[in-house]
Parts: sequence; C-alpha cells; structure tokens
Amino acid sequence: MRFRLYRENGALNSPPIFDAFQQGLLAQGHEVVSSNEDVAVIWSVLWNGRMSPNKQIYDKCRANNKPVIIIEVGNLLRNKTWRICLNHINGLGIFGNDTTLDNDRPKKLGISLRPVNNDRRPEILIATQHQKSLQWQGMPSMDSWTSSIINELRKHTDRKIYIRPHPRSPMIGIEHEFVNVVRQVPQQVKGTYDDFDIDYNYHCVINHNSGPPILAAIQGTPVICDKSSLAHPVSDKIDNIEKITLPEREEWLVKLTHCEWFEEEIKAGTPIKRLEKHLLSQISVD
Repeated sequence: MRFRLYRENGALNSPPIFDAFQQGLLAQGHEVVSSNEDVAVIWSVLWNGRMSPNKQIYDKCRANNKPVIIIEVGNLLRNKTWRICLNHINGLGIFGNDTTLDNDRPKKLGISLRPVNNDRRPEILIATQHQKSLQWQGMPSMDSWTSSIINELRKHTDRKIYIRPHPRSPMIGIEHEFVNVVRQVPQQVKGTYDDFDIDYNYHCVINHNSGPPILAAIQGTPVICDKSSLAHPVSDKIDNIEKITLPEREEWLVKLTHCEWFEEEIKAGTPIKRLEKHLLSQISVD
C-alpha cells in the first residue's frame, strides 16, 4: 500500500514518531509517497493550531472513502506510548485490537488495575474536553453539554460537583449558574511537555469520550461516558449515580493496551501490521 505522511501539520513533538512510523511502514513492505496515496497519515484530530490543516485532509479523505491513519498521543503513558488508529482515535476508530491479544501486555506497559476504591471522596468530577477536536463533532457547545449533565445529575443527587475544563479549552463562569458547583483550574506538571494535573479520586468521573474516564477506571473510580468512548465498556449511567459501580475490567484493559505503542514497536511496524486487513478491506471496497 501507498502511504502519505502529512508531517507538515504535526505537533512539535511529532517528528520522531513520524520517523518511527515511516520506518515501520517500510519494514512491512509498504511504500511512502508524496501524492496519489492509498492511505493518508495525519497527526491528531485536534483541529487547532499547527494541526488545523488536518481537518481539510481528513474531511476530503473520508468524503472519498479513503482511509486515514491517525497518530495521537497515548492516554495510558502520555508521550511514551502513541495511539495508531484508523479513521478515528476513540471508540469509533479501528485499532486492530480484535485478535491475537497478548494478555501480558498491560504488564509490559507497567499498567495494572487498582481495586475499586470504596473510600473515595464524595464529590463528582465532570472532565470536559477540547471543542475543536473531531471527538466533539456534532456536539453542542461545551457549556451547554456541561449544563445538561449537571441538570441531569441534579435529578438524582445533590453531591458537590467539580468541573475540570480542558487545559487548552477553558470555560469561564459556568459554575456561577449552579449551586454547589466549583470550576477547577488545571495546572501544567512542571518539566513535562503537555501534562496537566488531574485527580481521579472522586465518587465518579464523567466525560464524553476523551482520556479521563479511561485513567479513572484504571485507578478504581467509577465512570460515566458516551458510547463513543474507549471507556464505554466499563461505564455506568447517570441515573445510577448514587449506586454507581465499576464492572470487571481485565479484558477491557488488555484490549486497551493494544491501542497504544512504544516508539520501538512503531518502528518495527507492529501497529500497522495489525491494521493491514482493515486497510485492505477499505481500499478494495473503494
């Protein structure tokens, strides 16, 4: 297959991962081209800043049924593992994690499930996300979504609610519209590229479809998220908020750890090899 890497629209930390991905493609016998590609490869689906031009590339490819590989920072080991996915980066995407699973992979990533925390703090955390991302496509404004979640919660609980805005998509003033609601201000972790502090020790973490419910569930906190989220298999519902549970997570974690890859694994072509049958199917249909 012929792949075109749109390096020019990558984040500042993208060059070594693009290099690794190209090496992996060549290792698997594929071709890297500058035009007439079978598959486009872009960095992220955050249509903002340096990555803004990727939206036009993505939209054009999908309108023409051309597959798009997306390279995205990992949820599990941020800036150490990277998601390599087809057509989307959340539960709507294809990761090739449906067969040949290594049950020891979580251990290889140094990730283990913490027991369900039955002594967690009583408040609820609503973690919002970036409105300019493909993940938010078709959704209302973040303020409107957050207000609707709070109103739905208030039908079932009077617990204190914290709103944690996305660090680069802030929300101002929404907390003043409600009683017993507080807005947090994320703080960047000193010495990191783009890590921000977040505490998952809450009665529940609510999010639409980005990273927080994944990490919260791993740490033993119940979550509520959309069906498009990678955390949906372990999600509960708002009307169960006072009796919220966290189901069995072992199989979910194994599949989840086959969505992200170390740089050396990308160089070896491991993730692209997993996606080949899906790519061939889409290209042959076209």
